[in-house]
Amino acid sequence: PVNIIAIMNESFADLTIFEGLELEEDPTPFLHSMTENTIKGWMYSPVTGGGTASVEFEYLTGFSTLFQPPHTVAYQLYVEEGMPSLAALAGSQGYETTAFHPYLSSGWNRPIAYQCLSFDHQLYQEDVEDPYLIRHYISDQSDYEKLYEITDGEQGDKTFIFNVTMQNHSAYAGAWTNLPREVWLTGEMEGRYNTVNQYLNLIYQSDQALEYLISYFSQVEEPTLILLFGDHQPQVATNFYTDVLGTAPDTALAQKKQMVPFVLWANYDIPEAQGVELSLNYLSALLMDTANLPMTGYQKYLARLWEAAPVINTVGIRDAGGNWYGENEALPEELEAAVEDYRVLLYNHVFDKKNRVEGFFTLTE
Repeated sequence: PVNIIAIMNESFADLTIFEGLELEEDPTPFLHSMTENTIKGWMYSPVTGGGTASVEFEYLTGFSTLFQPPHTVAYQLYVEEGMPSLAALAGSQGYETTAFHPYLSSGWNRPIAYQCLSFDHQLYQEDVEDPYLIRHYISDQSDYEKLYEITDGEQGDKTFIFNVTMQNHSAYAGAWTNLPREVWLTGEMEGRYNTVNQYLNLIYQSDQALEYLISYFSQVEEPTLILLFGDHQPQVATNFYTDVLGTAPDTALAQKKQMVPFVLWANYDIPEAQGVELSLNYLSALLMDTANLPMTGYQKYLARLWEAAPVINTVGIRDAGGNWYGENEALPEELEAAVEDYRVLLYNHVFDKKNRVEGFFTLTE
């Protein structure tokens, strides 16, 4: 592809996964309709309700936050100049790389983090001219219009973009400014959770913006690959999650709170798949493999580990047979060995700088 666009959509989730939930309308009809030249399914996030910066770091590096001290932010602690990353890998293949977040540049040490992760350019809210706002955030539609400008510009023959949106950010108890009421809870939950209703209408707008995005790039001649995924589920009323999950969910049920949709689409022929499930640490390897670009030894390793342990996150681990293991549960011997190998490899990747096997995490001659 000439253009590779990865969009981490703020709090983008599909609450229809919760059994018994009744809605006036489908909040993401376009997402649900996508099949042609599409790989889509579920990503199990390491966080819920917040922690966007940690999701960014895990996606861009493949470093699972399972092995990160609780409540720490990698962007503030672990990034260093020249750290192996997806942006650095794209740059080594001739892509001009841009990080774009339509909000304040002061959040989560992003200017330094993006520089250390080898992005050529950084764009923030001041770089979006006359945006259309939903509530007081730049809308997904205005965000995507900036993507059109970047790919149409003169930054280089090949463009790689990592975009973190802002439209759906919490909280959801404020005014409904510039937000039509299209979707709401019905049945037993009707009228009980106004925060969920506001959130559902934000996602409905996101789905329309996604259709707008795909429609635009369907007409673009340059081969373009787009990945869109949510960073985590929304921080809505706690009682809502108690209602849909119960007060003491087992690991399999608790993981439903970590599930967010992802969709990988191209304006050219790619293999198609539905219902793919994986944790965040594997998503960049899937992107590079689908793009048919060279992968590092580390990404090839992740592709193999995905087969043995399709989900590795802060809530637990799932093996190839679909069995779930909670945070403190003993793992089968073979799975335990695979996870321990991963832990050691990540230590070498992030902390053991003196002994880092550079040729494994980067492409060499």
